[in-house]
Amino acid sequence: MHSPTVSIVIPTHNRRQLLRQLLDGLGAQSYPLAQIEVLVVADNCTDGTATMVQSYAAPFSLRLIQHAERCAAVTRNLGATRATGDLLLFLDDDIEPTPELVQAHVRRYKRGSRRVVIGYLPPMVTKLDFFQSELRLWWISTFWPMSTPGHRFVYTDLLSGNFSLERDFFQEVGGFDDSLLCREDYELGMRLIQAGAEFRFAPDALGYHHEKTDLRRALRRKYDEGLADIVIGRRYPELRSTFLAARLMKYHTLLHSVLQMLVFNLPLLGDWLAARGLQGLQLLEFLRLRGLWRFALDGLLAYWYWRGIAEGIGSRRRFYEWMSDFIAPKRKGEAILDLRSGIAAATAHLDAERPHSAQIWYGDCFVGQIAAEPGAECLTGAHLRPWLMDHGATSLFNAVAEQNGLSTAEDAMINLPSQIADLPMPTLREMIPF
Repeated sequence: MHSPTVSIVIPTHNRRQLLRQLLDGLGAQSYPLAQIEVLVVADNCTDGTATMVQSYAAPFSLRLIQHAERCAAVTRNLGATRATGDLLLFLDDDIEPTPELVQAHVRRYKRGSRRVVIGYLPPMVTKLDFFQSELRLWWISTFWPMSTPGHRFVYTDLLSGNFSLERDFFQEVGGFDDSLLCREDYELGMRLIQAGAEFRFAPDALGYHHEKTDLRRALRRKYDEGLADIVIGRRYPELRSTFLAARLMKYHTLLHSVLQMLVFNLPLLGDWLAARGLQGLQLLEFLRLRGLWRFALDGLLAYWYWRGIAEGIGSRRRFYEWMSDFIAPKRKGEAILDLRSGIAAATAHLDAERPHSAQIWYGDCFVGQIAAEPGAECLTGAHLRPWLMDHGATSLFNAVAEQNGLSTAEDAMINLPSQIADLPMPTLREMIPF
């Protein structure tokens, strides 16, 4: 079997010690080091990074590339263009890789499969204050859905800190968009999904993330995310409904009305109040008032996100028009599945057709619909059973009962047709309220 060569692209900016830790970890990989090349792309580094890399005694091929763009997308693209491996693996410079990380990525590799492998990045924090606790919770909640069977991947699942794909596939979709200073991984995730990528989560592709983000950087990041959402929303109008702005509008509160008024009409006053709010957070943490602290943090994050939105769109009226005035893209035809033909046949149908949505029937009885989701991968057979467990159990058993002349759904469960008897029955029994 072909053993692929792996090009590891590491963008870095003034993190010499963390970068050395990463290089040390790559030198201890279980994957053959002769099959690995590492490209460190130093972006405007002034802390001796270049000297450290040039003098580093690496047991693998190590190359240093220097430039001064101060842009993560440009930095990653530059490394990818110089790479020679079959597989591109992107790692951030604050990752401490376990010995199996590269091998775990390669294990999911399948030549020509358009597969994208997302590694696991549990956070390592030096002090567990209120903000770091929230940050760790965010990382955990980000990876948890990906680990569930049948997870339907969406564009926001692509995290640039630890993922791999074939070099040819990366070049085919055009790499990262270097006009974006933020969310360039999400935008690439959208293009990969449009190109038919097969996303896979690899929990054993494990690298510990030495998270250095502080509160001020997080607030600045929210501003950048607002700006980026406007750019991405212009390019992919169907994604606007998935943005934080859409969720904030859906759960409209007095607070967010005030925040919008400030960012669109009184930004100088808003910035002054936000600075006072940041000081207030420190007092709330000192007093151990976690609930009030979290409420204040949510308000500050929302303010700076709206501030980026306002900067990108111009006016509140234009923003509301922009959110509501777009034409949804054409979707692939909806699949029609009849479970009387069996689960195996239905999953094979989804794998062959890969639609955006599917109607589920059992004979003449409608069981439910797996809806199209903006920015989500096309459906495959792997999505069917989890959907039935989470959404369609009761409807399915009622349909089986009706089509087979049984009196109750409980009778249907006991007398399941053999074609669908391979469903995970204990879980389904727990979900049906008799």
